[in-house]
Amino acid sequence: MDSLFFIFSKVLTIFLYPLPVFFLFCIYLLFRIKQGKTKFLFFLICLFLYLSSSSYVANALVTGLEKDYPPVSLEEVPKAEVAIVLGGMIQTISSVKARPELSDSADRITDAIRLYRAGKVKKILFTGGSGLLLSDEYREANLAKSLLIDLGVKESDIILENNSRNTYENAVETKKIIEEKNFQSYILVTSAFHMKRSVGCFRKQNLEVIPFPTDYRSFQMDSGAFELYLPSAGYLDTTTFAIKEWVGYWVYRAKSYL
Repeated sequence: MDSLFFIFSKVLTIFLYPLPVFFLFCIYLLFRIKQGKTKFLFFLICLFLYLSSSSYVANALVTGLEKDYPPVSLEEVPKAEVAIVLGGMIQTISSVKARPELSDSADRITDAIRLYRAGKVKKILFTGGSGLLLSDEYREANLAKSLLIDLGVKESDIILENNSRNTYENAVETKKIIEEKNFQSYILVTSAFHMKRSVGCFRKQNLEVIPFPTDYRSFQMDSGAFELYLPSAGYLDTTTFAIKEWVGYWVYRAKSYL
């Protein structure tokens, strides 16, 4: 009986999710619309949204970004003087101001702490100001400091860069600190899907970083999971940031940032 309840709870909750319900309405409307041209255009719109929110499209886009940077174990990582952590995991517009609120990319900061605690790096350099267009009151690096300290990093081992607004500026501003501190070796910590563009930016600044990718977003498509066959807001989100990352990569190449 418990197994049956589990199955029904998974199947019936489909009708609580906005996207599956939306597509059910779309199917209904496709049968109701009589005009051929209108029906075809409506079908194309629905198909576009369906593909954008499918696991197959989302996974293909993000896998293309991650494939050149497979996971690296702590044991494999050579020692370096500093871990450069790219921002993008702390909510600067969270309604909660009493503590840093982490986003889906929290692995960036937690893996940097793992490197530090394993003795792979002596310092953590967090780079990231505000990437918001109209609000820069809260800088991500400033918010990260208290979190790093709470999780066991000595304040004297934390270096903050809070002026950069994007990946290119992360590299430019970080280079100034690297030269000032005379660091000779550095591990770059960021999401695997973001590593392709990040490594290019840092190496363009003549910083030969050691990549330590984290926060993998690709899926195991052969798992047979029922949820893989349903459109979801999660897959739509993956498609969205993967497209943004691909566009960012090619724009950066065009601007010679890479």
